Amino acid sequence: MKQILIAILLFCCAATTCSAQQNNSKESMHSLHYKQRVALFDSLPPISHSDIVLLGNSLTEFGGNWNLRLTGKLKGHYVNRGIIGDDAMGMYDRLYQIVPGNPRKIFLLAGVNDVSHGLSADSVVTLVKILVDKIRTELPQTKLYIESLLPINESFHRWRTMEGKTETIVAVNKQLCRMAADRGLVYINLFPSFVIPGTHIMRREFTIDGLHLTPAGYKVWSGILKKY
Repeated sequence: MKQILIAILLFCCAATTCSAQQNNSKESMHSLHYKQRVALFDSLPPISHSDIVLLGNSLTEFGGNWNLRLTGKLKGHYVNRGIIGDDAMGMYDRLYQIVPGNPRKIFLLAGVNDVSHGLSADSVVTLVKILVDKIRTELPQTKLYIESLLPINESFHRWRTMEGKTETIVAVNKQLCRMAADRGLVYINLFPSFVIPGTHIMRREFTIDGLHLTPAGYKVWSGILKKY
């Protein structure tokens, strides 16, 4: 399924202008990084039952050492399994690196890159459901937490594929909340803590580019996760 989505995206890029060709170059860079990141995870000590895995995309990856963020200690049981550009099916394909260790908890943040692919909210959540159900089937004893998507701020005009997607994120979050409730999972609603009051827009002090977080943004996110 991931391969089909990638093929569609590459076809669309080939049919567009020079701007799209520049984005193609960025996609290639991300693809190389993706492979390197997967290879790194393969080379690291395997996940253990005492570990708590943060599974996600660039937002998770850029969090760096989550042990420092959540405990103040360099070493611990928080394992960063985020990769730039990853989507729900990419994370599905990476579960082989996580499942054998039967980790204690998984905090899942998935869907924003699926939104960037131009998918509807229904389609995004369908893909996340496939990922979630796979985790629940393979790891019935692991405590799974579903995190809401974070808001974006389109006024930065940094991410062409996220233009016009502010309300799509809101729609995805509503469905993720229902999905978590239907499956008896904990839903962590990050969204309200990041928006300008009365809007669905990311506060500028929390983002470097309208999508990714500043240190202040990570402090807010970490503060919320510490409760769980």
